[in-house]
Amino acid sequence: MNYIIANSANEMQISLCQQLLESGTEASPRGLETREVLGFAFEIKNPRNRLTSLKARKWSPSLAAAELAWHLRGDTDVEALAFYTPRWRDFADTDGQVRGSCYGARIFEPLAGKGSQWNNVRNLLNSDHQSRRAVLNFRIEEDVSRPTKDLSCTNTLQFIIRDRKLHAFTNMRSNDAIWGVPYDVFLFTILQEMMALELGTELGSYHHYASSMHVYKRHYELAIRVASAAAYDTGEMPAMTSTDGLYAMANEESSLRLTGKRSRKPLGAFEEYCLDLLGKHENLSAA
Repeated sequence: MNYIIANSANEMQISLCQQLLESGTEASPRGLETREVLGFAFEIKNPRNRLTSLKARKWSPSLAAAELAWHLRGDTDVEALAFYTPRWRDFADTDGQVRGSCYGARIFEPLAGKGSQWNNVRNLLNSDHQSRRAVLNFRIEEDVSRPTKDLSCTNTLQFIIRDRKLHAFTNMRSNDAIWGVPYDVFLFTILQEMMALELGTELGSYHHYASSMHVYKRHYELAIRVASAAAYDTGEMPAMTSTDGLYAMANEESSLRLTGKRSRKPLGAFEEYCLDLLGKHENLSAA
């Protein structure tokens, strides 16, 4: 069965790699060999257990926090991410702009005369707590029809409130289990918690669906090590208390990256935790 229920991102990824290695079939889009399972889904019961701390994975918490800040600012410039990993430049067009995976720009930037997707979805759920229409769209028609190096892997993120709990549902056209999933879970569960905070609801489960869940051949050995992990913690982060603090944290990241300094204005436990994650990057270790 292509479905996992887990209490944390760590637990989920162990089961995910096990299923891909045991049940995945070979597929080679763009000539790149993968092991793939179609129609794969997982649920994380506690979305705050979002950190990947499996030693075998060697996940980059600083990159995850930097990507969060980038999205919160609605940024599209690749250099803010290439500071943490040059690999991001592979997804930018010749002008240095990321066209598909700029999720923050898609949902936080105002639409022509219509407000932002984020505000519109929040207002909808405030007016109708039972709504099934609260969907953030990450894809536009131009993503397919115009040439670009980056085509968004995420289709939508939907929010549903039931029993005063906000549940989130991510739909992916394609998902790399090694390079994609840990960062996707980190970002989308944070967006889920942000929306729950703005709506004044409790945090429900996080649900994730991928039409193609896969691992590339270059990562087979890493997937084997993750699948064999025996000990792991919950990867829990502190609870958010203010969305204003989140945007302040995003600006602090920019200051740290560009000047090596931060304002030292007091932030909440969640935001300080994110800044601590950023500090794990070698270029910021002395900041």
